[in-house]
Amino acid sequence: MAFSSAMVASARGSEVSTSDDHAGVMVRHRTIVLFLVALGIRWAYALITLAFAGLEGLKLGDSHGYLVMAEGIAKAMVAGRVGGWGWLGPDLSLMPLFTWSLTAHVAVAGTWAALTYVLAQGVLDAGTCVAVFGIAWTIDRRIAVWAGYAAAVTPTLVVLSGIVYTDTAFVFFATLSLFGAVRFLHAPLWRWALVTGLGIGCAALMRVWIVPWAAPLLLFLAVASLLRRRFAAKQGLQLVTVAAILALCVAPVLLRNNSLYGVWSFTPQSGTHMAMWIAPLVREAKDGTPRSKTVAVMEARFAERFGAEASRDPFVQSARYRALAEEELGQLGFGALAKAWLYGAAINLASPAVTVVPTVATLPRTGFYDTPGRDFVEKVTNFLFRSENALYAWLLVAGIAGVVCFRLIQFAGALTLLFQKQSVWPFLLLLGWVGYVLIINGPIASPKYRLPLEPGLAVLAGAALARIGNRRST
Repeated sequence: MAFSSAMVASARGSEVSTSDDHAGVMVRHRTIVLFLVALGIRWAYALITLAFAGLEGLKLGDSHGYLVMAEGIAKAMVAGRVGGWGWLGPDLSLMPLFTWSLTAHVAVAGTWAALTYVLAQGVLDAGTCVAVFGIAWTIDRRIAVWAGYAAAVTPTLVVLSGIVYTDTAFVFFATLSLFGAVRFLHAPLWRWALVTGLGIGCAALMRVWIVPWAAPLLLFLAVASLLRRRFAAKQGLQLVTVAAILALCVAPVLLRNNSLYGVWSFTPQSGTHMAMWIAPLVREAKDGTPRSKTVAVMEARFAERFGAEASRDPFVQSARYRALAEEELGQLGFGALAKAWLYGAAINLASPAVTVVPTVATLPRTGFYDTPGRDFVEKVTNFLFRSENALYAWLLVAGIAGVVCFRLIQFAGALTLLFQKQSVWPFLLLLGWVGYVLIINGPIASPKYRLPLEPGLAVLAGAALARIGNRRST
């Protein structure tokens, strides 16, 4: 009898093992196919852009300055003039991983660096789609394929992967950290803690604004583990390791800035950002004053108080601008601040990716921030329906219609996950990430700034599409 029971147990174990092996093969097959499809879409977009617009079609705004900087570093390295803190890059506003990556492309590909860089971005972005599949698979296996392909065809991901920017690589690492965190919620193991730490650490080396996210993320993982009775000393050590990995990644930047300028700060960008963007846009939300007018007032006020000549210390300059911005924001009040943030969030969620396609973005027309309007609604109306460029206006309206359809699907997916017991904690994590990105971006609005939201939104889309697909199949 005992021998018979052992045989049955052995047979059952063999069946489970066979089933697990089959599931593993299936997942690998699906992720490989997903990766190749996503990569094909991104490379096709980049090559079509190259064919019709040349290398300039792969650049927009800051792209040109980035490439000039990388060319300078590559030449300096060949001449043996790079040493010490110079290895982190000459631009204090850029994190070193982006600088290293772009410089490597310039060193290898020369004038074709823009093309090789966006092709490499296509690989990373296809990896983002696989990470989205992994997040969705952990939440509910039925939605994984839908979510992965939703990410694969998301226009914002595709378009920005074809531009020389920091954003695509940043989103890959950020999504990797979210995948690790969701897996940690499912099973608090060392490997998922390491994936989370490496993901957020490398993301910080691309764009530093993810660093403040670490504290609420780790707190959320700790609280979720406690409430689910999965928290012990081991899990505490794992979360401390995540924080340690992040600290090790960003420490060289902090040490450089302290060594050269005596400050424990990541970037000297914040002051100018607050004075030239945040404060003017909050003013516009309050009383309709165009941003350009407030910028001129802020510059005149700055020159009057500190002199027209910029300080040689960029952090001192940043502190001066920050002080000026804080005064302005204090006068404007919390109501105007909240209104500006809501306007920014609405535009970030609604603006179509077509507006950042280089050939479209460079069409002659008045930009949104320079469009007149007595209030937000009139400004948006003028921008959409009274543009001096009819082609741009039609593309914009059509793009918004597509975005609205996507948002409705994603909202339905959010409701689906919210009311499934096994998906509540991962859903809250993704919701927290979306909220954090919208708060960090504030009133600054563009599909470029929405990009970090897209992987999470693709998971929501996958939940809704899977539900629709299941209903049709039954």
